[in-house]
Amino acid sequence: MSTLSYPAALVKGKCPRCRTGNIFKYTLKENFFQFVRMNESCPHCKVRLEPEPGFYQGAMYVGYGLTIACIALVSMILYLAGHPQEGVYITSIIVLMVILIPFNFRYSRILYLYFFGGIVFDSHYDQ
Repeated sequence: MSTLSYPAALVKGKCPRCRTGNIFKYTLKENFFQFVRMNESCPHCKVRLEPEPGFYQGAMYVGYGLTIACIALVSMILYLAGHPQEGVYITSIIVLMVILIPFNFRYSRILYLYFFGGIVFDSHYDQ
């Protein structure tokens, strides 16, 4: 039986096939400035993490959706907190989006790989 459930493996950025190997080479704690470096294949089960050339171009749409969700959430919170001036909305959204660049990049790719990568869990590769 797998040590990680499907949602836990997705949140931790583990391989969708074995749920053990990391999708990215470094965690954000290890090397924050290398957040874009992905493993070509899973270090544990050796499945190719880029199913076809240019596969992750579609992840831009997922990243766009995550960005819109963050903008809507921040806008609603600011509106409910007292409806400040437009400059406060713009500044807070820009600052938040810059801070969330590594998370948006990683999770748009992870979500895209899990939902559209065609890689299914196989308990044979479990530890």
